[in-house]
Amino acid sequence: MKKIFAAIAFILAMSALAAQNAAIKERVASMTARQKIGALCVMNFRFWTDKPGPREFYNPALAAESPEIFDPVNTVNKTIYKTIRDYNIGSVILFAENMGDGAAAKKFIRDLNAAALDGGNLPLLFFADQEGGNVLRVYDFATPGAMAIAKSGDRQNAYLCGKANGELLLDYGINVDLAPVCDVASNPHNPVIGIRSFSSDPKEAAECSLAFSQGLMDAGVLPCAKHFPGHGDTSLDSHKALPAIHANLSKWKKLEAVPFKENIAGGVPLIMTAHIQCPRLDKTRIKSGDGKKEIVAPATLSKKILTKILRGSLGYKGAVISDAMDMAAIYANWTSDQSFVLAVNAGCDLIINPINVYSRKDLDFLEDFFCKVEQALENGALDKKALDAAVARVLELKEKAGLITIQDKKISALPQKIVPMPKEKKLEAALLSNKIQTQAARASASNLSLPLRARSKKVLAFVPYDDKIETLQKNFEARGFQNVQLICYEARKSPSRPDLQKAKDADLILIFTQLTGNGARDKKLWEASYPAALAKELKKAQKAARTVAVSMNLPYDKKNFPQEDGFGWMPLYNYTQIGYARAVQALFD
Repeated sequence: MKKIFAAIAFILAMSALAAQNAAIKERVASMTARQKIGALCVMNFRFWTDKPGPREFYNPALAAESPEIFDPVNTVNKTIYKTIRDYNIGSVILFAENMGDGAAAKKFIRDLNAAALDGGNLPLLFFADQEGGNVLRVYDFATPGAMAIAKSGDRQNAYLCGKANGELLLDYGINVDLAPVCDVASNPHNPVIGIRSFSSDPKEAAECSLAFSQGLMDAGVLPCAKHFPGHGDTSLDSHKALPAIHANLSKWKKLEAVPFKENIAGGVPLIMTAHIQCPRLDKTRIKSGDGKKEIVAPATLSKKILTKILRGSLGYKGAVISDAMDMAAIYANWTSDQSFVLAVNAGCDLIINPINVYSRKDLDFLEDFFCKVEQALENGALDKKALDAAVARVLELKEKAGLITIQDKKISALPQKIVPMPKEKKLEAALLSNKIQTQAARASASNLSLPLRARSKKVLAFVPYDDKIETLQKNFEARGFQNVQLICYEARKSPSRPDLQKAKDADLILIFTQLTGNGARDKKLWEASYPAALAKELKKAQKAARTVAVSMNLPYDKKNFPQEDGFGWMPLYNYTQIGYARAVQALFD
């Protein structure tokens, strides 16, 4: 009897899937080229200016380069409304600039969705990079970053952080978390991944990232495993250049592929690409936009990597989303329409930041972008089968996110998915986050008996950035410290005599470090050289036993503070303002 019921259930499931596929196929067939292109676009409305300039003014990364020109955005103006409604945009990615005021952010998200519905389109997918640690977009509370979670020693913490982030995102109406990071931290010199990775051990990275994914899914938010095929072994930042990894297929399978395979097996519905070259996985060269050079195809534009390896060898059936196309690895080599076409042909289903709309004049560039992509479809440069397959997978993703329903071969919009997260639950998540961060820091500390007892002592703290001084002062004052002095050493390569004299007079010396991948590679850079030089001088002055180094970013500077010389050392894996506050907590509470 059980076998009969199982067979009936299987037949019903297959029948429902066939009906869903038929409805999606019919919907795709009914769409215009422009509607299909818009469905794949993940637009951002991060910045705005009413001071338009000449065409060269509109570099894709200009907002980051010229923040004084732009204002953050949290309202839907006429241009944003027109972009969503008239260009059939299917998705929006949100940034911290959009989320500064919670009530305004929630209205902004509702209004963006309303603009889509006004145009007769399906509800929007909303994306955000809510990794935890250094990469957050919503700040009601801040979960620890990946490496801190892993160092806490409990895989359940990864699940709990994923679930908490999912619940927070749904409170705002955000459907997809562009997390977890599945990159393996195999290169200490990596300037962009670092502590965003769970571990340098592929098995640990796999287990933690999968647990994080499962937490998100249990909260009702879709996770996204990133950055395929693995960004952990690069020494360049793809925001600024085009990096490469040189692992062969065998090595890649044993290292970078492991977390992705684990998440695929766990049902992850979305995978993000990396703008990195992998010449030993795909040596195909494509012409740059100006036709002047041939470039080894980055993974985002590589059909072999996204279709043959990801979908073929790894058996992945879900959707693929590009990393942001306004990163220099892409926009420095191809125009917006060229990179869009190449990415879709390669196997991308969703394209983040294909072109930015940061002013009224940008509508001209948006129209030009759509016209050129339509032309590419007409002349065969854009593969129609690839485009249609991408649109179909986007529809499947919207169904998984609870944005649409498919019944009787008909696709219908559902009400916007918003699940309020009570204040009490947010407080619980904040307390849990603090606990995990402290647990990770103390578990990784060396030569320390924590918490330290130093409220009545003379404390001297060396701080790498001036903007962290106020945070530290407030946290020391809140704990009743009466005699704390803070010295900022930003851009200085070695301590001055006054610095050393103050250190000699102190009862407790704290050296906060913020080592970058570039600093790990080049010891002459100030963020590496100043703490190292200071440690040598303190050893000479016999102050090592009264010194604690607090590593806020990459924990690879531990060797500068030898335990045998008496130095204490504690890593925080979080260099945000919240991270510095938690450092004081981990040291003294």
